[in-house]
Amino acid sequence: MGGWTLGVFGRFSQEKQESLLKLSILSIAAILAFSTRLFSVLRFESVIHEFDPYFNYRTTKYLADNGFYSFHNWFDDRAWYPLGRIIGGTIYPGLMVTASTIYHFLNALNITLDVREVCVFLAPFFSSLTAIMTYLLTSELHSVGAGLCAAG
Repeated sequence: MGGWTLGVFGRFSQEKQESLLKLSILSIAAILAFSTRLFSVLRFESVIHEFDPYFNYRTTKYLADNGFYSFHNWFDDRAWYPLGRIIGGTIYPGLMVTASTIYHFLNALNITLDVREVCVFLAPFFSSLTAIMTYLLTSELHSVGAGLCAAG
């Protein structure tokens, strides 16, 4: 080891140094994943750009405002125009329920956000969680080094 690394990390044991290095690399990978997905928000502001994310936002807003029972029985006349669509029976509501739960949780903590901001920032948050889960899965299947490379 060089003099700089010995001066900074010399107090720690070899295992603690490895753990600190793994945690640092994994944190950087999660921050980079979050930042990459956040780039469009920083460049174009907090706007929903495409049809599918807008549909997810609209259904999440309905779920947050009216509850799950109304959401499950909701007939949306604006989807699949002019026929309409029964929303509760034709979609997988996991994304909407997650965003609505986060929205209500933050409002319970007196952090007031619109449903749109929760929907926009859910993708960068899940991106950083994906980097961490990729590390955990790959390090379990192969090695810690492969897990760090896969997460990054």
